[in-house]
Amino acid sequence: MSRGTSDEPLRVVLASTQKAWHGGEEQALLLAHGLRDRGHECSILARRGGPFADRMDREDFSVETFSGKGKSPWSLAAIRRRLRQVAPDVLHCNDAHALTAAGLASIGLAIPVRAAARRVDFPIRSRTKYERWSDCVVCVSTAVAEVCREGGISEERLHVVHDGVDPNRMSAGVRSRARQSLYCMDDEVLLLCVAKLTDHKGHRFLLDAMPAVLEKNPRVRLALAGDGELTEPLKQQVAELGISANVDFLGFRDDVPDLVAACDFFVISSHLEGLCSSIVDGMFASRPIVATRAGGIPDLMGETFAPELPVGWTAPTKDPAALAETILEAIDSPEECRRRCARAFDRAHRLFTADTMVDRTLEVYRHCIAKRLAAAA
Repeated sequence: MSRGTSDEPLRVVLASTQKAWHGGEEQALLLAHGLRDRGHECSILARRGGPFADRMDREDFSVETFSGKGKSPWSLAAIRRRLRQVAPDVLHCNDAHALTAAGLASIGLAIPVRAAARRVDFPIRSRTKYERWSDCVVCVSTAVAEVCREGGISEERLHVVHDGVDPNRMSAGVRSRARQSLYCMDDEVLLLCVAKLTDHKGHRFLLDAMPAVLEKNPRVRLALAGDGELTEPLKQQVAELGISANVDFLGFRDDVPDLVAACDFFVISSHLEGLCSSIVDGMFASRPIVATRAGGIPDLMGETFAPELPVGWTAPTKDPAALAETILEAIDSPEECRRRCARAFDRAHRLFTADTMVDRTLEVYRHCIAKRLAAAA
């Protein structure tokens, strides 16, 4: 219990059960690198055969794998064995299943701080899990923290740490290259949505908004970057709306910086959202943002804290007519676009860098360790 009380290096174990690579895994990667760069030890517990385990191994982190969601007797034994070996100061569970598995595996072990990341604004299913197996819940937005409160998690456990983005990531984007690959003409207005094709991302509402947008401006095109279970239903919706010539399904892309550089507007239409760090990519690239007011998005857009200084345009969730009107307003406001993009760029650099996220997370760790020491005194 003596480690981690001031500037001493910490031993941190990051646990993830995810079988795909999404925003949470990107944040865990940034956190792990940030911890290591600051002199802390960071090792990984991850689902065997998943992209997170493979990527962290390539990045030279010590990785222990387990099968599935980590709840089988063999997986629990492997997790417990690693925790005994490392004796971490902090066990950071990056998803709810990781909290269950690591919580069970760590029963009786003297781990000073158990942190649970909460990245979604869905209702809490098991308050008991968070109360029993976590000392702190790291929420990605004020909206997620409010959902946790409503779910019965005690206030003293809740800490808001916004996602962070590498501010240099978008600088590699080449506008001409991506527009050529999309066969996008110079006089066309390209809307870009980067999001997994799942229900809570609200693509169907964005597609329903497109006919009204195209009626006023037929030179608008929409590019959807991402894959998911709704790919075919959304393609069918596009066909039924008669807008196939103006909507491109790009699938999963690893050239997001190019796509963001290519677009004229970055659009998000979620109706549930923990934070949506892809918006920060658009802010760093100085692209005008049009987004719905879902979950933590108002935190990013400044509406939670400084609504008098908008950094983009927002619309209500699940309202295609309002979304269409907002998109058209942004397109018709080039001077205001420049002003809001400048504010967004500044806001992103002040609040939403990876370094800020890592430093804030470390503050939470230190706070919880100090609290545990004070209680034991």
